[in-house]
Amino acid sequence: MPFRPNSDGHRQTREDFIHPHLAEGTLRLPDGQRAAVLPAIFLPQLTADLFAPLTDHTRHALYKFGYEWALQDMVRIRRQVADAGDGGTNLGRWPLDAKFVLDRWWQPLHATGWGALTVDLSSLARGFACVELHHSVVAAHSPGATQPTCHLYAGLFAGALSFFERVERHAIEFQCAALGAPACRFAVGPGPQMDEVESWRQQRVAPDEIRRRLA
Repeated sequence: MPFRPNSDGHRQTREDFIHPHLAEGTLRLPDGQRAAVLPAIFLPQLTADLFAPLTDHTRHALYKFGYEWALQDMVRIRRQVADAGDGGTNLGRWPLDAKFVLDRWWQPLHATGWGALTVDLSSLARGFACVELHHSVVAAHSPGATQPTCHLYAGLFAGALSFFERVERHAIEFQCAALGAPACRFAVGPGPQMDEVESWRQQRVAPDEIRRRLA
C-alpha cells in the first residue's frame, strides 16, 4: 500500500492538511484540531535530550506515545467517515477495508514529513501485517545507532492496526535505516508472535527470512 496521488493526479502536500488561521495565530487540521509544524531535527533531539541513554523504559515510553497517538488519529478518521456516510449516527460501524483506512490515516503524515509507507496486508486474516517505511525522521538523525531506533513509529503502526482490528496488536522493528538498511521494516501482530520476531532479530536472522517466516 504505497502512498499515492489522488485520483485527479494531485499529490497532496502539507498545505492540504495544515491550514493557517492568521487571525487567531494558529495552525489547524481540516477538522479544526490544532497542529504544530516543527523542524525534522526536533523529534530525535527531543529523544536525545529527554531519554538519553535510551533504556528499555524510554523505548517503551516512545512506543506508547506512538500507540496512543495512532488511536486518537483513528478515532478521528472513524468519525469523519461516519459523518460523511450517515451523519455520524453509527460510529461503532467500521465497514471499510484496512488498505483504505491506513492509506487515509497516513496521507497527512506522509505529506508533513513522516516518511513513505508500503504496507503488506496479505497475512492480515491471520493477524499479521508488514510495514516498510522510507525516510524515517528518527532513523535519519540517529548516526552510530547499534539497535533499531524507530520505537515511536512501531507504536504508531501497532496502535493503528489495534484500532482497526479491535484487538491489541504489537509491532517490532526488525530492520532499521539507522543501521544502514535502505528502509525500516516492521512486523505487526499478536504479542507472543512479535516477541518471537524480536528474538529472531536478536539472533541476527536476516530481515528477508523474518518476512518469509511471517508470510
